[in-house]
Amino acid sequence: MDIFVVNQNPDSKYNDEVGKRYDYPTSIPNGKQIKIGDILIFNLSSKSSKKLKLGDKRITGIGKIDSIIIYNSETKEMAIASYEWYKQFQNPLSFEDIGGDPRSNISNSINRILSDARIEILLNLIRFTKI
Repeated sequence: MDIFVVNQNPDSKYNDEVGKRYDYPTSIPNGKQIKIGDILIFNLSSKSSKKLKLGDKRITGIGKIDSIIIYNSETKEMAIASYEWYKQFQNPLSFEDIGGDPRSNISNSINRILSDARIEILLNLIRFTKI
């Protein structure tokens, strides 16, 4: 099992459905790395967070992938990851709340969390945060 921080914004051009599925191009960095059983931590872009007046509170939820469907759009290969379970934070979290930003490249929409310590922080927050 791997854990990824992924961007999911309300005005996304993809067929995301909060709480049900994450739609993404497989050609973007880490797009082919996501697999069944992985955990996705959902993050708003800073632009979306500002638009929603959430400040730095950008982490909105978490889900475990149950299935992945690959399909071809008009221009590229896409994937839809559906969840075994999904939990939305009633109050979004900031990266500071989880001990810092675990993303290795903030310009990527999908980032694998590489630090074992950060994974433990995230999993503890999930267990003990009111969601």
